[in-house]
Amino acid sequence: MRVAIATAGDTDGARVIANGSPAGVRPAAVERRAPLFTGRSALTLAAASGALLALAFPIVDWGSVAWVALVPLLLAALERGPRAAFLAGWVAGLVFYLATLYWLVLTIGTYTNLSPLVSVGPLLLLCGFLALGFGLVTAACEWARRRGIEIALVAPLSWVVVEWIRTYVLGGFPWVSLGYSQYRATYLVQFVEVTGVYGLSALVVLVNAVVYGAVRRWLAGEAPSSRAMLAVTMLLVVLVGWGYWRVRKIASLPVVGAVRVGFIQGNVAQDVKWDPAYQAATIAHYEALTREAVADGAELVVWPETAAPFFFQEESELRERILDLARELHVALVVGSPAFTYENGALVLHNRVYLVDSDGAADQYYDKMQLVPFGEYVPLKPLFFFVDKVVEGVGDFRAGGTPVVLRTARGNFGVLICYEDIFPGLTRRFVAGGADFLVNITNDAWFGRTSAPYQHLAMATLRAIENRVPLVRVANTGISAMVDADGTIRWRTGLFESAWRVDSVGWVGLRTFYTRFGDVFAYACIALLVLVTIVGGSRRPHAAREET
Repeated sequence: MRVAIATAGDTDGARVIANGSPAGVRPAAVERRAPLFTGRSALTLAAASGALLALAFPIVDWGSVAWVALVPLLLAALERGPRAAFLAGWVAGLVFYLATLYWLVLTIGTYTNLSPLVSVGPLLLLCGFLALGFGLVTAACEWARRRGIEIALVAPLSWVVVEWIRTYVLGGFPWVSLGYSQYRATYLVQFVEVTGVYGLSALVVLVNAVVYGAVRRWLAGEAPSSRAMLAVTMLLVVLVGWGYWRVRKIASLPVVGAVRVGFIQGNVAQDVKWDPAYQAATIAHYEALTREAVADGAELVVWPETAAPFFFQEESELRERILDLARELHVALVVGSPAFTYENGALVLHNRVYLVDSDGAADQYYDKMQLVPFGEYVPLKPLFFFVDKVVEGVGDFRAGGTPVVLRTARGNFGVLICYEDIFPGLTRRFVAGGADFLVNITNDAWFGRTSAPYQHLAMATLRAIENRVPLVRVANTGISAMVDADGTIRWRTGLFESAWRVDSVGWVGLRTFYTRFGDVFAYACIALLVLVTIVGGSRRPHAAREET
C-alpha cells in the first residue's frame, strides 16, 4: 500500500492516491515534502518578507513589489505546523509595521510627556499587536494546507477578515492596509468601487499565494501549475481592461455640478499653533491666503484641521474676524476648530469643523467621529497610564455620532477630519447621505518629514474611487492635494510650505455599489471563511512536524 498526499501549496490542491488498500486499514505512512526553511533561516526569511512589503508603500513607493513580497513569508511559514507558521507571520508583521510606522516615535516623543527613547516602547507594543494579524493569516494557511484546502483560497479570505477587524473592531487603526500599496495603479484599482479597498488587498494576497505555489513546485523540482498562473494573469488583465474602460466612461459623463475651491495650506508650526500669543497672527495669515484665493475665483475656501486654534463657538474678536472675512469676500469658509460640551458636569472636547456661509452664519458643523488613539485619547488607560495624549487640552476628546453633510448653494460635501479618510465605511456614509464631493482637512505636522504624510495621501485616494466623488485635501503643513473621482492625484503641494491653490471641483452624480451597500465583499469573505473553517474542521489533518 502507498499513500501520497500533495500539500495545499500545490495549486491543484491535495490529492490522495491509494493502491491496494483493504477496507478499514489506515495508511501506514504519509509522504510529504520537508520544509525548505527551519529555525533561524525561516525567521530571517520572514523578516525579509516584512521589509520587502514595506518597500511597496510610500515613501519608497515600489508598489509592484507587493505582488511577490509575501512569497518569502509563505515559504518560511508553511509546512512546519501552525505554531511555527504563526511565529513566522508575526515576525514578518513586526518588521513591516516597524518599517512603516516608525514615525510614531517622533510623534509620541515630541508631543507627549515621553522622551523619544522611551516612546519606542509604545511603538513596539502597537506593532507587536498589529503583527498578530500576519501571524493569524499564516497560521490559518498552514491549518488549511494540512487539511487539503487551497492556500490561494484561505490566504485572501483570512487577510481581508484581519484587515476588517483591524478597521472596525480592535481600536480602529487600518493604516497601511495592503491594498493601499497599489494606489498609483490607476486602471487596476477601479474595481474598488464594488469591493472597497478590501478587494484590492485580497487580489494582492491571491497573486502572492499563486506565485508561492509556483515557486514551491519549482524548488521541489516539479513543473509549476500553468492553469493557476494563467487564471490569475487573465484576472489581472480583465480588471485592468475594465478599469481602463471605467475611467474613460466616467470622464465622458456630463458634470452635474461644480464649484471653485480654494485650498489654504497655512504651514503653522506645531510648537506655536496652540500658543495664545500667536493666535492673532495665525488668523491674519489665513486671512491673507484666503484673499488671494478669492481673487483667483474661489467660491468655497477650505482651511485645514483646527486652523482656528481657539474655541470658535465662543464669542471673541478672532471669531468675528473670520465671520467678517466671509461676509466681506462673499465666500463660504470651511474652518476647523476645537469645541467643547459638558456631560454630567464634566468638560468634553470635540474636534470640529464649521461651515461659515457667505452671510457669516456658522450654524452647520460636524464633530469628528473617528478619534486618533494616543492623539486625541489614550486607549486602554490602565495599560498606558504613563502616556499623555498628543493633542493639548483639558480633557479627553469625545467622538461625534453623526456624519453630517454640509450644504451650500453650490454643492454639498462631507468633511473627513484627520485620519477619518482611511476608514472606508465611514466615508461612504457621507456620500450616501448626499455629499457631492469629499473634503479632508488634516494637520500632518505631527509626522514631521517622515513617510507618514505620503502614506496618508496614498490611502485617501481610494476613498474617491470607492464613491466616485472628487476629494479635496487640505493639510496644515502638507501634503494638500486634489484627487479626481478615478483616484488620480491632479496635483499636490510640498511639505512644510505656505501655499494656496484654486481648482474647479466637479462631480457626475454617480452612486457606486460600495456607496450603496458598503462592505459586502468583506462580509462575504467572513462568511466564506467560516464555511471553509467548518469544512476543514471536518477533515483529519495529515501529520506535520512543528518547528519553532
